[in-house]
Amino acid sequence: MGLMERRALEAAFRELAETTNYAQQVARAEAIAQHGNAALPVLLAMLDTEDPQLRGGLGQVAARLERTLVAPALRLAARARERSEAARLTALTILDRYLHEAPDSELLSALQDPRAMARQSLRELMLEMERSEFAVAEYLTQLAEQPPDVPDMLLAAIPEMPPHEHLVTLLRMFAQGQKPIAAQKALDLLGRTRMPAAAQALAALTHTLPPGQAALAERNLRKLRLSGVAVTPSSAAGWRALLSPVDGSGAQVIWFVKAEEDNAPGKLFGVLAQDPAGIVLGFGSQSTPMKDLPPARPIGSQHAVPQAEGLPPLVLLEASFEAGRRAVRDALELHWAAKTTPPLEYQLLNPLIWSAAPCSAASEPELAPASTAHTAALLDHPAFASWFWYSADLQETARQLGRRHDAAARRAQVIAIADAQFGPEVVASYRRRLAAMTRWLALAGQPEAAALAQAVSEQLALAPAAESPFVRRLIGNGIDLALSNQRRRLDGKTKR
Repeated sequence: MGLMERRALEAAFRELAETTNYAQQVARAEAIAQHGNAALPVLLAMLDTEDPQLRGGLGQVAARLERTLVAPALRLAARARERSEAARLTALTILDRYLHEAPDSELLSALQDPRAMARQSLRELMLEMERSEFAVAEYLTQLAEQPPDVPDMLLAAIPEMPPHEHLVTLLRMFAQGQKPIAAQKALDLLGRTRMPAAAQALAALTHTLPPGQAALAERNLRKLRLSGVAVTPSSAAGWRALLSPVDGSGAQVIWFVKAEEDNAPGKLFGVLAQDPAGIVLGFGSQSTPMKDLPPARPIGSQHAVPQAEGLPPLVLLEASFEAGRRAVRDALELHWAAKTTPPLEYQLLNPLIWSAAPCSAASEPELAPASTAHTAALLDHPAFASWFWYSADLQETARQLGRRHDAAARRAQVIAIADAQFGPEVVASYRRRLAAMTRWLALAGQPEAAALAQAVSEQLALAPAAESPFVRRLIGNGIDLALSNQRRRLDGKTKR
């Protein structure tokens, strides 16, 4: 590297240190990285900094250099006791946050205060969350790949940091994680953080955590209130829910929409629930253009929301905020039973719906009894168009039956599948799906169909699945679809 290039790089790094705009920081880091290996000595010379902004810029550059050179150089710098504590800490932070190489005990022992790395990591997270609140989800994804003691180190470092809303968000996320000890520590720390944001976080957690942890969140919330921290529940006014019917895979789309005044951007929080997994996707925005949101209509109205090309419109039913939260809570109960956790995006955004006043229990619709003899007719309803049974061996069943099979052979196969594959867990899943559809149909102003869905659910609880006309036709629909697929494949081969 010549003197002129060295000076140019030093000037570029100084500009990087003064950059506060994230997009500009990335652009300048990429420009520096174009110098290739010549940028590495200058980067190493600038490690002696306590500025999280500069550390972030150095990390962006390091991530764009040749990994086989930059990672060993940073590890060497982290071990070098002749370097300052700040320089070694910067080297470790870049390795951890930008190269995703967890520090081992040898590297940590090089620091006089190993928790300094945790504090620095938290400072950088807070800086990234200023740009995007979703940074905490990426942070926790990377943290899951770290050694088990790293989350404990972070939790121990949080009380040493000045209180901040971003740290409250991180604690709220820890409280919803899979590690019970870390979750309990996070709830306790929230209970000792005398900020309204901590109280609001605990209030939301009382609704989205399993019962035992929700009780602990409630106790810590009471402690904060007794210490004088005020918590004012947000209002549910203006919020609407939009619910799709449950499809054949047990999936249901749940949208929560809130329009702001003066035609300002609205809020959208979406959940994809699927029985028996629970919540499989969460998404949302606090600044969604109103033109992208379905207009408000009376409860029970239906919207046809366009989807990607080739897909039919998504049918969404206008519902109350409470009906939407009931559907989310049903999905949460599946997680609690299985001891699993919802996706990080749901964990981050769920205060949008759970910070409002407690969800009141929704009453079940009162429906006239329906004849169980006609339960198979429920599958003729448009909302059940995607309901059919699928299993890995269904194609083989269809092949054995052939195109021109007789009714007796078909009936025997259907009963055999029902007996073998509709065990207690599958039956319980279908009963939950039918209960959700009973509420959906009643809300849509279709009491006869709702009563029929309720009758199917009751029938599944009282008799073997093979005796249910609904189940037999569900399996038959799956066989017909498998036969149709085989026919298309054969026809395609014939044409070629």
